[in-house]
Amino acid sequence: MSARPKITALYAENASPGSIRNEITKARATRDRWQRHVDELARLLDTRLGQIDAGTWPPTPDHATEETTR
Repeated sequence: MSARPKITALYAENASPGSIRNEITKARATRDRWQRHVDELARLLDTRLGQIDAGTWPPTPDHATEETTR
């Protein structure tokens, strides 16, 4: 994911409304990508905690070998 760009004094003084709108659009797209990433991690965590509660994680060596050969 991309790093947050700095808003320089030169940009702040000279940027057109269209340029600012474009930066807002790009920033929102980056935010949305990060939010999807966070959501995926939260789902993974929920799944993993359910597996732990069910006693199916961490996989046993026999189970792990069985999974890789499927």
